[in-house]
Amino acid sequence: MEEIGIRPKVEQVKEPTSILSKVGQLEDLSEGDLYVKLKKLQRDLEFIELQEEYIKDEQKNLKRELVRAQEEVKRIKSVPLVLGQFLEPIDQHTGIVGSTTGSNYVVRILSTIDRELLKPSSSVALHRHSNALVDVLPPEADSSISLLGADERPEVAYADVGGLDIQKQEIREAVELPLTHFDLYRQIGIDPPRG
Repeated sequence: MEEIGIRPKVEQVKEPTSILSKVGQLEDLSEGDLYVKLKKLQRDLEFIELQEEYIKDEQKNLKRELVRAQEEVKRIKSVPLVLGQFLEPIDQHTGIVGSTTGSNYVVRILSTIDRELLKPSSSVALHRHSNALVDVLPPEADSSISLLGADERPEVAYADVGGLDIQKQEIREAVELPLTHFDLYRQIGIDPPRG
Protein backbone atom coordinates (compact mmCIF):
# COMPACT_ATOMS: atom_id res chain seq x y z
CA MET A 1 0.00 0.00 0.00
CA GLU A 2 2.92 2.27 0.59
CA GLU A 3 3.89 1.69 -3.00
CA ILE A 4 0.81 3.48 -4.24
CA GLY A 5 1.12 6.28 -1.75
CA ILE A 6 -1.32 5.14 0.92
CA ARG A 7 -0.01 4.48 4.31
CA PRO A 8 -1.93 1.94 6.36
CA LYS A 9 -3.25 3.24 9.63
CA VAL A 10 -1.74 1.39 12.49
CA GLU A 11 -3.80 1.80 15.61
CA GLN A 12 -1.74 1.97 18.67
CA VAL A 13 -3.21 0.08 21.58
CA LYS A 14 -3.38 2.42 24.51
CA GLU A 15 -3.01 0.87 27.90
CA PRO A 16 -5.08 2.33 30.69
CA THR A 17 -3.36 5.23 32.34
CA SER A 18 -3.48 3.57 35.73
CA ILE A 19 -1.47 0.58 34.50
CA LEU A 20 1.02 2.82 32.72
CA SER A 21 1.44 4.96 35.79
CA LYS A 22 2.00 1.93 38.01
CA VAL A 23 4.50 0.46 35.59
CA GLY A 24 6.23 3.83 35.51
CA GLN A 25 6.30 3.95 39.28
CA LEU A 26 7.74 0.44 39.47
CA GLU A 27 10.45 1.33 36.98
CA ASP A 28 11.34 4.38 39.07
CA LEU A 29 11.77 2.28 42.22
CA SER A 30 15.06 0.63 42.95
CA GLU A 31 15.36 -2.98 44.02
CA GLY A 32 15.55 -1.93 47.67
CA ASP A 33 12.32 0.06 47.38
CA LEU A 34 10.59 -2.88 45.72
CA TYR A 35 11.73 -5.18 48.52
CA VAL A 36 10.41 -2.75 51.16
CA LYS A 37 7.09 -2.46 49.32
CA LEU A 38 6.85 -6.28 49.06
CA LYS A 39 7.49 -6.69 52.80
CA LYS A 40 4.90 -4.04 53.61
CA LEU A 41 2.31 -5.78 51.44
CA GLN A 42 3.15 -9.14 53.06
CA ARG A 43 2.66 -7.62 56.53
CA ASP A 44 -0.67 -6.14 55.42
CA LEU A 45 -1.73 -9.53 54.08
CA GLU A 46 -0.78 -11.26 57.35
CA PHE A 47 -2.71 -8.64 59.33
CA ILE A 48 -5.80 -9.11 57.15
CA GLU A 49 -5.55 -12.91 57.54
CA LEU A 50 -5.34 -12.49 61.33
CA GLN A 51 -8.39 -10.22 61.26
CA GLU A 52 -10.28 -12.77 59.17
CA GLU A 53 -9.40 -15.56 61.63
CA TYR A 54 -10.46 -13.40 64.59
CA ILE A 55 -13.78 -12.55 62.91
CA LYS A 56 -14.46 -16.23 62.18
CA ASP A 57 -13.76 -17.15 65.82
CA GLU A 58 -15.98 -14.31 67.02
CA GLN A 59 -18.75 -15.47 64.67
CA LYS A 60 -18.53 -19.03 66.10
CA ASN A 61 -18.70 -17.66 69.65
CA LEU A 62 -21.71 -15.49 68.81
CA LYS A 63 -23.51 -18.46 67.23
CA ARG A 64 -22.90 -20.51 70.40
CA GLU A 65 -24.16 -17.62 72.52
CA LEU A 66 -27.27 -17.31 70.35
CA VAL A 67 -28.04 -21.03 70.77
CA ARG A 68 -27.58 -20.72 74.55
CA ALA A 69 -29.86 -17.67 74.68
CA GLN A 70 -32.54 -19.45 72.62
CA GLU A 71 -32.35 -22.45 74.98
CA GLU A 72 -32.69 -20.10 77.96
CA VAL A 73 -35.79 -18.49 76.43
CA LYS A 74 -37.29 -21.96 75.84
CA ARG A 75 -36.51 -22.89 79.45
CA ILE A 76 -38.15 -19.72 80.75
CA LYS A 77 -41.23 -20.28 78.61
CA SER A 78 -41.52 -23.92 79.68
CA VAL A 79 -42.19 -23.00 83.32
CA PRO A 80 -45.93 -22.83 84.09
CA LEU A 81 -46.84 -19.28 83.14
CA VAL A 82 -49.31 -16.82 84.65
CA LEU A 83 -51.84 -15.03 82.46
CA GLY A 84 -51.98 -11.27 82.50
CA GLN A 85 -53.21 -8.31 80.53
CA PHE A 86 -50.74 -5.77 79.15
CA LEU A 87 -51.82 -2.28 80.22
CA GLU A 88 -49.12 0.10 78.95
CA PRO A 89 -45.41 0.30 78.16
CA ILE A 90 -43.10 2.32 80.40
CA ASP A 91 -40.06 2.07 78.16
CA GLN A 92 -38.53 -0.44 75.74
CA HIS A 93 -37.72 -2.97 78.47
CA THR A 94 -40.50 -2.54 81.06
CA GLY A 95 -44.26 -2.26 81.11
CA ILE A 96 -47.31 -2.39 83.36
CA VAL A 97 -49.30 -5.63 83.40
CA GLY A 98 -52.50 -6.48 85.23
CA SER A 99 -52.46 -10.05 86.49
CA THR A 100 -55.40 -12.41 86.85
CA THR A 101 -55.15 -11.95 90.62
CA GLY A 102 -56.19 -8.31 90.23
CA SER A 103 -52.81 -6.74 91.00
CA ASN A 104 -50.87 -4.52 88.61
CA TYR A 105 -47.16 -5.15 88.19
CA VAL A 106 -44.26 -3.30 86.62
CA VAL A 107 -42.57 -6.11 84.72
CA ARG A 108 -39.49 -6.65 82.61
CA ILE A 109 -40.22 -7.41 78.94
CA LEU A 110 -38.09 -10.09 77.26
CA SER A 111 -36.05 -8.67 74.40
CA THR A 112 -37.37 -11.42 72.09
CA ILE A 113 -40.96 -10.12 72.34
CA ASP A 114 -42.31 -8.57 69.14
CA ARG A 115 -43.22 -5.00 70.13
CA GLU A 116 -45.79 -4.82 67.30
CA LEU A 117 -47.92 -7.47 69.03
CA LEU A 118 -47.61 -5.80 72.43
CA LYS A 119 -50.62 -3.49 72.56
CA PRO A 120 -52.72 -2.34 75.53
CA SER A 121 -55.29 -4.94 76.63
CA SER A 122 -53.50 -7.80 74.85
CA SER A 123 -53.17 -11.05 76.79
CA VAL A 124 -49.65 -11.92 77.87
CA ALA A 125 -47.85 -14.75 79.62
CA LEU A 126 -45.79 -13.90 82.70
CA HIS A 127 -43.02 -15.96 84.26
CA ARG A 128 -44.35 -17.55 87.41
CA HIS A 129 -41.59 -16.41 89.77
CA SER A 130 -40.18 -13.20 88.29
CA ASN A 131 -43.38 -11.93 86.59
CA ALA A 132 -41.27 -11.13 83.51
CA LEU A 133 -43.34 -10.83 80.34
CA VAL A 134 -42.25 -13.83 78.25
CA ASP A 135 -44.90 -14.15 75.54
CA VAL A 136 -47.78 -12.33 73.85
CA LEU A 137 -50.77 -14.62 73.46
CA PRO A 138 -52.81 -14.62 70.25
CA PRO A 139 -56.27 -12.99 70.48
CA GLU A 140 -58.05 -16.35 70.19
CA ALA A 141 -56.24 -17.53 73.33
CA ASP A 142 -57.62 -14.65 75.41
CA SER A 143 -59.57 -16.31 78.22
CA SER A 144 -61.53 -13.21 79.26
CA ILE A 145 -62.94 -12.72 75.77
CA SER A 146 -63.82 -16.37 75.36
CA LEU A 147 -65.86 -16.23 78.56
CA LEU A 148 -67.81 -13.23 77.31
CA GLY A 149 -68.32 -14.34 73.72
CA ALA A 150 -71.28 -16.65 73.16
CA ASP A 151 -70.36 -19.52 70.88
CA GLU A 152 -73.83 -20.99 71.08
CA ARG A 153 -77.20 -19.28 70.91
CA PRO A 154 -79.39 -20.32 73.83
CA GLU A 155 -82.72 -21.97 72.98
CA VAL A 156 -84.54 -20.41 75.95
CA ALA A 157 -87.76 -18.48 75.31
CA TYR A 158 -89.50 -16.03 77.65
CA ALA A 159 -92.13 -18.67 78.40
CA ASP A 160 -89.42 -20.99 79.76
CA VAL A 161 -88.49 -18.47 82.44
CA GLY A 162 -90.86 -18.80 85.39
CA GLY A 163 -92.06 -15.67 87.19
CA LEU A 164 -90.17 -12.41 86.66
CA ASP A 165 -92.97 -11.04 84.48
CA ILE A 166 -92.12 -7.43 85.34
CA GLN A 167 -88.44 -7.91 84.44
CA LYS A 168 -89.34 -9.65 81.16
CA GLN A 169 -91.63 -6.73 80.23
CA GLU A 170 -88.87 -4.21 81.02
CA ILE A 171 -86.42 -6.12 78.81
CA ARG A 172 -88.94 -6.14 75.96
CA GLU A 173 -89.48 -2.38 76.30
CA ALA A 174 -85.83 -1.42 76.75
CA VAL A 175 -84.13 -3.82 74.34
CA GLU A 176 -86.51 -5.37 71.82
CA LEU A 177 -88.87 -2.46 71.15
CA PRO A 178 -86.16 0.07 70.08
CA LEU A 179 -84.77 -2.51 67.67
CA THR A 180 -88.04 -3.74 66.18
CA HIS A 181 -90.11 -0.49 66.23
CA PHE A 182 -87.55 2.24 65.71
CA ASP A 183 -90.13 4.50 64.02
CA LEU A 184 -92.34 4.68 67.15
CA TYR A 185 -89.58 6.48 69.02
CA ARG A 186 -89.04 8.88 66.11
CA GLN A 187 -92.76 9.76 66.02
CA ILE A 188 -92.72 10.67 69.69
CA GLY A 189 -89.46 12.62 69.24
CA ILE A 190 -87.33 10.43 71.51
CA ASP A 191 -84.00 8.91 70.57
CA PRO A 192 -84.32 5.15 71.09
CA PRO A 193 -82.12 3.65 73.82
CA ARG A 194 -78.96 2.02 72.56
CA GLY A 195 -77.46 -1.14 73.93
